Amino acid sequence: MIIKRSIFLLILIFVFFSLSFAEESITITTYYPSPYGSYNELQSNKLAVGDTNSDGQMTFVDLPPANGQIYAARSVIFKPQSSVPSSNVREGEVAYNNADNNLYVYKGSSGGWQAVGGVISYTYYCFNGTVYGTPVCTNAGGNQGYCPAGYTQKLALGAWGACFSGSSGIGDFLLPPGGSCGSGCITKVIGNAYVCSQ
Repeated sequence: MIIKRSIFLLILIFVFFSLSFAEESITITTYYPSPYGSYNELQSNKLAVGDTNSDGQMTFVDLPPANGQIYAARSVIFKPQSSVPSSNVREGEVAYNNADNNLYVYKGSSGGWQAVGGVISYTYYCFNGTVYGTPVCTNAGGNQGYCPAGYTQKLALGAWGACFSGSSGIGDFLLPPGGSCGSGCITKVIGNAYVCSQ
């Protein structure tokens, strides 16, 4: 019995000392947050990718000033600035110039920066008289033409209306701008259509 107690006491002492000298080192960042890998969802109020202010460091000053913004040092889109970048620019990159509120694309060393967008165009339908509806087709002259104020007439698409196959008074199908009802149909022109741009 003394041998069993001695062996038990010896094992207990061995286990106690081995546990006291055992150490495990865990670095929290190894597990969370994971710097690498794929994410199904990633949320951020602001995001800076790379050294966005070109000071040679990636710090909090690279972050955009407002929530919902993304700044990228080498990307397709540059952050809003008072002029387009003049150095280290690659063809196809885009910049927004907040001095003139234009979006620019870099067309290479021979093409330089060129303004894009900013044009709103739509098809404007007007009526030939108030009996059909409003707005009534009225030529304002100059570049405005038949378009509403603030727009420039770019193209006259032609008359639009309805096509009738009989005398029922109900249009069988729509006559598109500049289209034709074809032979054997009655054409009822209601107005005209124009492409207007701002």
